[in-house]
Amino acid sequence: MHSRPSRLPEILVFLGGVAAGALVPLWSAPARAASDPELLAEIRALKARLHKLEGRVDKQAKSDRGAKAKTEASADDRKDEKKKELGPDKFLFRGLTIQPGGFLALESVWRSRWIGADINTPFQNIPYDFFATAHSSEFRFSARPTRLSMLVKGDIDPFTAIAGYVETDFLGAAQTANSNESNSYNLRLRQAYANIDWDFFGAHFLFGQAWSLVTLNKLGIRPDTTVQPPTIDHQYIPGYTWARQPGLRLVADIDKRFWLAFAAEGAATTFAGYGVLPPGLALPRGITGTTNLPLQNPILFGPAAGGGAFNIVNSYSLNRAPDLIAKAAWDARLGDHKLHVEGFGLMRNFTTRAYWGNHNAWGGGFGGGAFVSVIPDLLDFQVSGAIGHGIGRYGSAQLADATWSVTGAPLPIDERMLLIGATLHATPQTDIYAFAGGEFASRNPQFAAFGPLVAFGGYANPFFNNLGCNAENDALTTAPFLSGGTAANVPLGGPFACAGLIKSIRQITGGVWHTLYEGSFGKVRAGVQYSYTVKDGFFGFGGSPTARDSMVFTSFRYYPFEGASAPAAPVLAKY
Repeated sequence: MHSRPSRLPEILVFLGGVAAGALVPLWSAPARAASDPELLAEIRALKARLHKLEGRVDKQAKSDRGAKAKTEASADDRKDEKKKELGPDKFLFRGLTIQPGGFLALESVWRSRWIGADINTPFQNIPYDFFATAHSSEFRFSARPTRLSMLVKGDIDPFTAIAGYVETDFLGAAQTANSNESNSYNLRLRQAYANIDWDFFGAHFLFGQAWSLVTLNKLGIRPDTTVQPPTIDHQYIPGYTWARQPGLRLVADIDKRFWLAFAAEGAATTFAGYGVLPPGLALPRGITGTTNLPLQNPILFGPAAGGGAFNIVNSYSLNRAPDLIAKAAWDARLGDHKLHVEGFGLMRNFTTRAYWGNHNAWGGGFGGGAFVSVIPDLLDFQVSGAIGHGIGRYGSAQLADATWSVTGAPLPIDERMLLIGATLHATPQTDIYAFAGGEFASRNPQFAAFGPLVAFGGYANPFFNNLGCNAENDALTTAPFLSGGTAANVPLGGPFACAGLIKSIRQITGGVWHTLYEGSFGKVRAGVQYSYTVKDGFFGFGGSPTARDSMVFTSFRYYPFEGASAPAAPVLAKY
């Protein structure tokens, strides 16, 4: 309840003015009157009353100032108490600062072609028309993108800082995982690394699993400044160059403007298989054989060992060395505009085993990108890409790294990838983005004659059979009930085979993110995305297969550890 403000100071001031007005004529009276005892007594009485009134005015003013100060202090105390109720933004533990993070999510995807995938799209598996399920659309809800993270930081001494970061989601899928009833999917490791900074010397050391050094940054070469397209699709966009994998990284900076880095990161190889030849293939006179030669079947993978912390149903490539990456970056300011430019080089080794011997091949490539604040705090632009020999694993479309030559040795595939896009921060609550990207492989056919036999090999040999790529096959792999079973999703077979080796995967996409609420209780965001993807196969006997897929994604995310930390009016959506 508020008390009514006192009017006593105003009254006292008025009375004091009246008294002063009464004294004026008295002081101006003739000297004769000054000697009158009654007049002098009256003057003394009036002066005494005036001093008394002035004292009361001063006392009331002091009282009012004290009440005001007390009110302000009470407001500050209430604000502090509210902060205590809300809790701290970070936690302290033995000199370390601990910051939780992540979000709770419900997302959805609709695809015009049924792929059989969650919220992340395996673009390389967009089905051709021989897939029976490709003729149906697909819709899924998913809460598995829900993400949990924790950042730990501390200063060891005035020159040394250390940070650790771990991030997980639920997009892992053990062999027992399914969506029939419990939707019980397991945690997946995204990132887990430690980073040590010696800023006085401009030196940095990272170890653990993080975004690969090939991933575009927007500031320096730091693990916390990588740039991901703002898509809801967790496989991002074809043409985006990235990986998350374990490794070691050394970084040096010069005045936080020029950066150099070297990394050794975990390796793996993805292979593309051969196609079969069409029946009745006309061969030169005297040539009687085709591709059925033992040298075309090298060992590419090995099975996981029981008890080795790998899933025993999976196989692993025979890589014998890490991938080696070097990167340079430059940060600059052009007026109010921030500019980040970088470039990298990648070197890889591939291994197969055939004829009781190991076969090796080297691959790699070059890439780079730029992130530009075109209009500060309003429009951001980014471009990135790579070109090389056996670099498919580093692209979102996941084109194969290699196939094998007619001798059984690895045969890296030439590839290039490119991504370009922009994000408009239309309001403090709304982001609008548009991107286009693609990945493109090159044909590398091989032919080898061994007496009357000929081996047709390499990548995307034009003699491989594509006759069955557009012929739907409604066969089943399993039939638990007489009325139906699981689609085989393989070509018809016989003369109707489908090599379908991928030439390119391209996509255009756009979307909107809008903050519905932001305040002391976190942040709620909603998003929608549309993408159109085209997958083209190389020409072979029977033509060039093509698949197109339109996709629509939605997302609702609650970020409990973000938003305003102090009590404030929440930001609510206007629409």
